[in-house]
Parts: sequence; structure tokens; C-alpha cells
Amino acid sequence: MSNVITEANWKFHWRLTESAGIMIYLADFKGRRVLWEGSLPYVTVDHQRQEVDPQKDPNEPHGPWWIPLGTRTLVGPVRVQSFRGGVELSANFVAGPYQYTQLWRFHDDGRLCPWLTIGGPGVHDQHTYHPHFRFDFDLDGADDDAFERFEEGRWQRVEREGWFPYSGEADEQGNVWRQIDFGSRASINIRPHTWDDAEVFAIRYHDGEWAPFSPRSSQGSQPFPAGYVGDEELDGKDVSLWYVAHVHFDQSFPYTAGPWIRVEGL
Repeated sequence: MSNVITEANWKFHWRLTESAGIMIYLADFKGRRVLWEGSLPYVTVDHQRQEVDPQKDPNEPHGPWWIPLGTRTLVGPVRVQSFRGGVELSANFVAGPYQYTQLWRFHDDGRLCPWLTIGGPGVHDQHTYHPHFRFDFDLDGADDDAFERFEEGRWQRVEREGWFPYSGEADEQGNVWRQIDFGSRASINIRPHTWDDAEVFAIRYHDGEWAPFSPRSSQGSQPFPAGYVGDEELDGKDVSLWYVAHVHFDQSFPYTAGPWIRVEGL
């Protein structure tokens, strides 16, 4: 099967990684570059503590646990399937007692849907699941980007790196975050999936600031992607975005998490 897909106004490359699921790279919509690279670096699982009082806590491990999604946990082949108005890549993974289905859906109207369905016998009513998606959008080139979030009833420019959780506010189309290209005025609009408790980290791109082999580089260090956040300017720079969903045990399972993304202006 070819690793280059040309369908539904999209042309993109894909590969199966060792630990970050299906990676999409060099993705063009209507002949214009949209995405340099996108992946699912890791899914962590937390077990909620039964006791609030530290003196009563049995000191059992509560996570986060992390098992790579990739070549070693893949079950069956990566599938490419056309649907009305688009094309989809999908793959199933079994990581310990958890089962995941990763989806990349490309629609002919400019929508892009990277999703993860969570299920399996390991699902527990005290668990919280944290899929981490990483995107390096390059609208008509890497530079001249800007990042904005919708708050206080309007779009507001974010000048420096940071963490931007979903507060419940959104524009008329449900968009919460967006990345804009100054030159073309095109934009990438992002809204959370239904019931996602989500957040976005906006980070100035640097070589090497990609997924580490574990969610923490060393014991007690800052978890990623928060470990990459500094005080660098974003306006006019190459920006990378991390979308982190928090799927709580009170959601129905199997549960599908991940952002809705739409390209506008190309």
C-alpha cells in the first residue's frame, strides 16, 4: 500500500511510527501546504486515588501509565478507506489491557479529523485517559504564523507560548483555537470533540522539541508538552500545537477523543 494518498482534495504522506501511532506529514489541501507533521506521541492513563487524606493513602502507584502506540502494539494492518466526501486512515492497537483505534479523516471541504477511540477490558471507573496530539501546521510555509484563542466573546491574539485550556467559550462554529498565516490570511480552526475536556499548548517550534520516549524526561521533571513552554514570542514565527484531551471515567466507553480541524481561506 502506498504511503502517499491523493484523494478528496488532499495529498498527504503517512507512516507508522515506533511510539506515536500513525504519523501524517507533508499534507496539502487543494495543492497548498497545510500540515508539515502530525502524530499521537502518547496516551497516558491516571488512576484516581481512593483516599484524599495522604495519611490514609495506601501508597499504590496511580500513574500516569504509558504504553507506546506503534509497530509493537499494532493489531492488523493500517487501513485506507474512502467514504462519501473523504478518505480515512485507521489502525487498531492493543496496549496492555487497553484497546485503541486511531483515525485520520480527510474531508473534501477542508476538514481534518485526528481521533482516538478508547476501550478494552482495562477501562476502569477510576481512570482518566490523556491522548496527546501534536501538530506542526505550515500554512503556505513555516513562518509568518499567529495563534489566537476565543475568549470574552472574541478572537484574541496570543503573543507568547503558553497553555490554553478550553473554558467553554467558542465562536459560532464552535471553534476555540486557531492558527493564522499572515501572508495568505488562511487559518486552521480547532474545536474540541464532543465532551472533550481539552487544552492546547502553543509552542515556538524548535528542532528536537518533539515527543520524548516517555512523558517525563527524568524523575520529577515537568511533563511534556508543558516542559517545552517558555516565554518565546509566537507572532510571525513557526508555531507547533499540542492538543491534549482528558477523558474522565464518567464518560461512556468506547469514547472517541480528539479535535475537529478545518482549513479556511485556501
